[in-house]
Amino acid sequence: MPDMPLQRKSREAAHLPGQTPRPAAAKRARDQHAPQDDGADYIRPVSRATLAQEIVDAIAELIMSGIWKPGDLIPSEKELAARFQVGRSTIREAVKSLAVLGVLEARVGEGSYVRETNSELLSGAFKWGLLLSERNLGDLVDVRVLVEVECARRAAAARTDQSMARLLRTLQEMRDGQDNQRRFMACDNAFHTQIAEMAGNRIFASIGSTIQVIVRLWYPATYYVPKIKGTTIAEHTVIAEAIGAGDAEAARAAMRCHLLKAADRLERVMAGRRPAAG
Repeated sequence: MPDMPLQRKSREAAHLPGQTPRPAAAKRARDQHAPQDDGADYIRPVSRATLAQEIVDAIAELIMSGIWKPGDLIPSEKELAARFQVGRSTIREAVKSLAVLGVLEARVGEGSYVRETNSELLSGAFKWGLLLSERNLGDLVDVRVLVEVECARRAAAARTDQSMARLLRTLQEMRDGQDNQRRFMACDNAFHTQIAEMAGNRIFASIGSTIQVIVRLWYPATYYVPKIKGTTIAEHTVIAEAIGAGDAEAARAAMRCHLLKAADRLERVMAGRRPAAG
């Protein structure tokens, strides 16, 4: 590994807000912020079904191990796709998820940078722990139960014809999108996010949205198991019916049941992937 320290952004590489750097300037900025070790020796093709989650894990590991440091410009989308041997859309999804969580920062005309450790939003330890370790699945489930169960209860009390129509449309889109993995996951996320919004509390809605970013990274693994999509739709239907009927306690119970069953399904999938001992 070279002995020279990593270079940081200089005054010369800066540009006015909203101004797109010229190609030569953008290249100088990329060269200047490129990490001393670009992580090539640590990047390998991935094979698990949840590719975006795998890319997130790999990028985060590079950052947490100090190979990529706050302020570094990570390799381009094209280069990462080639190294991981996945499509650019998978890289884009992973990078977008990390950007939403505040781990990476996208800069127009330059690329994606590792954010400084004083980033706002949720605490880094909370976000990283949930994203990086299967050990912390229980922590995510605890938070989901605490937040989403209460959201379902409140949604039943505060529902409107408009919000129910939107929720039912999303549920129907889930039924119609079972053959499209991305569409199905997007509808699954939207179903839960909409219930959080129906609760009538902006903080609940914000937390619910953040939870779904994490869910989008973990839970698609279960959809490769036969019948799980149908089971998920059935559980969502019970939740929606309870909310539509204005039955707060039934909505609360249905959401709790769904979250615990979904977590159990994910845990079983994870257990099936672990290498045998010895």
